[in-house]
Amino acid sequence: MFTTRRTAKIALVATAVAGTVTMAAPGAQAATSDTTKDTIWNLGYDTSATTTIKRSGQSSTTTGFTFSTLHVEKGDLSSDIMLKDFKMPVKLGKLQIAIATISQEPVGKAVGTIDPNTHKIVQTQKVNLHIKDVSATGKGLINLVGKNCRTSSPITLTVTGKQGGLFDPINLSGTFTIPNFANCGLSTSLVNSQVAGPGNTINMTLTPHG
Repeated sequence: MFTTRRTAKIALVATAVAGTVTMAAPGAQAATSDTTKDTIWNLGYDTSATTTIKRSGQSSTTTGFTFSTLHVEKGDLSSDIMLKDFKMPVKLGKLQIAIATISQEPVGKAVGTIDPNTHKIVQTQKVNLHIKDVSATGKGLINLVGKNCRTSSPITLTVTGKQGGLFDPINLSGTFTIPNFANCGLSTSLVNSQVAGPGNTINMTLTPHG
């Protein structure tokens, strides 16, 4: 399909890669521009993401879907990452006092590159965290943070990994800082003491869809 050895090598990487948070997409598809002769791959991946908050020591896993577009010749990667909300316990000392429901709201697309020689993947996403609900049961009966509890500025989330076999899952990971939250009512100080700060981690597994 490709006329050079290098392009073929990048294409193999492309078939197993998508980035960093649409539920059904077709398998990878290739399209060639009539004007530039560039090869563009459209890639779909079932996605699992585990986030660990350093301050609270709590982890939560969610699932979703990643749709990526790869410019084969350049190795440029652009992704839409759509993850379901995740839930995390809120503790006072060792006592769990509530459950937080948190959504990741992307600011634009995730962008990055795939190195054709090392197969290293680097991708960066800007995202706001929105704490949609903090309540005793996690079902929103009495929401302690209101409707607009979000990070005061976007998180810059960079993940890296390496492509293995053609149809192998891809593991991406990164460390990031969570800014202070705002507009959380009387719970703002508690939220920041539980969540905001450096040293948080994310681990993502991308599995080729279909």
